[in-house]
Amino acid sequence: MTDQFQTVKTYLTIVEAEMAKSVLAASGIESFIHAPHANALYPGVLGEVRLQVRDGDVDTARDLLDREFQPEPDSETTR
Repeated sequence: MTDQFQTVKTYLTIVEAEMAKSVLAASGIESFIHAPHANALYPGVLGEVRLQVRDGDVDTARDLLDREFQPEPDSETTR
């Protein structure tokens, strides 16, 4: 049986995604960053950075991120 992953949030920068990933890790939720076209110099230009978790952790991860991690107000989180 293989694990299936879902995107729980998307960000414009890898830095924001890494910060969110650390929030999940502190609660024992393993997550992965998928950023095939992320561009550190021009965030958002070439694509979004997706934070993914296993199917069974989706609801918990979303709730946790909504409560514990809010990017800076001037950040343009896409979801």
